[in-house]
Amino acid sequence: MQASTQTAGETLKEKILAGAVALFLEKGLEKATTRELTATLGISRSHIYHYFPDWHTLTLTALERFMQGELDDFARELAALDPEQQLYCLIEGHIPDAADSGWQLYASVWQMAGHHDDYAGLAEKITAGWDALLCRILEAGVAQGYFRIEDVARSARQLNAMLNGYADLLSIKSSPERVEQVMSDIHHFVKLLR
Repeated sequence: MQASTQTAGETLKEKILAGAVALFLEKGLEKATTRELTATLGISRSHIYHYFPDWHTLTLTALERFMQGELDDFARELAALDPEQQLYCLIEGHIPDAADSGWQLYASVWQMAGHHDDYAGLAEKITAGWDALLCRILEAGVAQGYFRIEDVARSARQLNAMLNGYADLLSIKSSPERVEQVMSDIHHFVKLLR
């Protein structure tokens, strides 16, 4: 009987985490509240505090789950492609056509990271994960002759910084012309890797 209770508990915990992420995406990280989460999920506050000691811990846990899940899902989607295709898919996936709730959530986390060590740790962990994915793509590309790169880690960090910087700009104000210019700039950088 304990196994089924633990499974039910894990299911509720997962439901709380997923509900928190959905609320963050809808309302924004700063505007989401425990009251809204409990109302949305139809549970009491005690259910939340059974799994998480406070709102802060729930928020960080939900954000890490969401961000790591996006990274893991994206890596799985790329697995069947060759390194050049992987790189271009990663680029397209990072450059938004318009501001969306996902990019706004990442931007909120990065703002919080400037003031709170635990958010900074999360931001660094997620950035390191994207850098590692990009490194694997570039290393495979070098091994298969797509790229000629002396320092893969440096090139990955540079490209990741470029992608995030342009994505931040486009998430504030985007237009087809700006997206086209950004993509042109990024593709110019990629040509330097050949």
